[in-house]
Amino acid sequence: MSHISRRDFLKIVSTSTATGIIASLPQFGGSLALAQASCDMDWMPSYPSFDKYDPPIEISMPWYGTSVTFQEGDGPTNNPMYNRILDNLGLKYNPAWQADGEAATQRMAAAIAAGELPDMFVPNAQQLAILIENDAIEDITEIFEATASDLVKEKKQYPDGDNWIEVKRGDRIYGTAFTYGPGYNVDNLGYIRQDFLDQLGLPMPETLDQLTETLRAFNSNSLCQFGVNACKNLVTWYQSLDPVFGAFGTMPGRWLENEDGTLRYASLDPGVKEALAVLRTWYEEGLMDPDFYTYSEGDAASGVAAGRHGLFFAPWWIGGGLVKDLYEQFPDAKLSIMPAPAGPDGKRGRAGSGTRGNGVVYRKGLDPKVIEATIKELNWQMEMHVNWEQYQQYGASRNDHGFFEGYEWEFDENCELKPGPTSPAGEYSYMAYIGYNFSHNCYPDYQADIFRDMATWLDKPAEELNKAQRYLLANPVVLREIEYYNAVFNSLDTAIVDRWLGPTPSSMAQYMTDLNTLEQSAFTEIIIGSRSLDDFDLFVSDWLAGGGEQITADVNAWKASLGS
Repeated sequence: MSHISRRDFLKIVSTSTATGIIASLPQFGGSLALAQASCDMDWMPSYPSFDKYDPPIEISMPWYGTSVTFQEGDGPTNNPMYNRILDNLGLKYNPAWQADGEAATQRMAAAIAAGELPDMFVPNAQQLAILIENDAIEDITEIFEATASDLVKEKKQYPDGDNWIEVKRGDRIYGTAFTYGPGYNVDNLGYIRQDFLDQLGLPMPETLDQLTETLRAFNSNSLCQFGVNACKNLVTWYQSLDPVFGAFGTMPGRWLENEDGTLRYASLDPGVKEALAVLRTWYEEGLMDPDFYTYSEGDAASGVAAGRHGLFFAPWWIGGGLVKDLYEQFPDAKLSIMPAPAGPDGKRGRAGSGTRGNGVVYRKGLDPKVIEATIKELNWQMEMHVNWEQYQQYGASRNDHGFFEGYEWEFDENCELKPGPTSPAGEYSYMAYIGYNFSHNCYPDYQADIFRDMATWLDKPAEELNKAQRYLLANPVVLREIEYYNAVFNSLDTAIVDRWLGPTPSSMAQYMTDLNTLEQSAFTEIIIGSRSLDDFDLFVSDWLAGGGEQITADVNAWKASLGS
């Protein structure tokens, strides 16, 4: 059998589609299929041990996923994800109600107002504060400390991680902390057209000045319409410009810590003015779309897919969406990850997602045995997630879906795996927010643990990998996600994280909408030249006078309440 390294395999699949690629490779072709008597799995999924409850313990929770289309015979309480919890653990989750979006928010608010809470649920930050204040949910400190495994406590950074702030009061906890989705989920990376750099013989830009020269070269050589992409929100979750501000050691919209431990609103920092000066130059020179300030994040992304930009900033998860669309439209395009550019003082930075948490909470008066049982489920889920290769649970590769035959995958004519009728997103969303499935078992390094493991597969000979591993690595999207997420995780030292993690004070609710409008208008008008750069100083004074001073005082009162 011929030998091909995983690195070579990556090069092959990065420009190919997943379907059919395995059969086209010599070591995966007919000789392998003929050697097999039948289409058998060559991996053996298993589960951590668990002392199953019999009879089952029943727990009510809000049910989501109203738009999920189930396969015939399946439903919210009869599907692979639900049944593996019931069959292996003896936990029977029952829907308290089923709703999504705003309807779910309203149902939760009505339940809180009526005092008719589910056994186990997730309130928003304001609801959580009210519930704790009114003694409507259980203090689970003793149960959690006695029941949660060492692995759960380590991964969830108990008790001192930022993700616990929402559910802690003093040394007591009123729920189990989790992060919505994998940590660092909206840390933006720079994606630059490597094919443009290669055509011009240019190196990867390392500084902000070098980046400006690179964008000028892209434009002047007509490789794209506008060197860099942007939208009306300068620091945002998608198509952002946050690394420009990070080059000056600051980040608009974030509350950052001063040397004395107090917090400041970073949009007022002098470094923001310096960054606006750079963006003003880019705009004057046509390196940015002249209409950028009219675009939402999604509108701006369409310009990337259309090939109009040489650089954009976006999160790691675009490998299966925007990047896929770009490569389909422009087969010769090639993106590389650009490091956050260094500013004049050598500073680099991006808007970090942070590790702000939420909490799974329990209604007051719930039988402690029920709380204990669900935390034991968390132990089980965490063990299976962290040690996923030991249990050969390949659904952990993305948000802990089940990786069931006939759902995510089926056998093809060569007894290799091909996509099944149900996407991973559809299948795991059956139970995504029920019990301690994803995302309630999440912790800051949740996806990093998985993608770091998967990266090691790339250096193994293909014949040493099983069918499930080969199937995953045959998907160019998976390869890109491994690369992109590890790039995020390996550059966390550049993340500038919001240090305000508290509930919304009344002053912020009263003034912040108008102040955000003031900020966006001032920054946009400075960039496009309708206001002078020195008007930044007027913005600062207007922000403070318009309620910002009171907000700052309230934010720092919350900070002081945390103690040292």
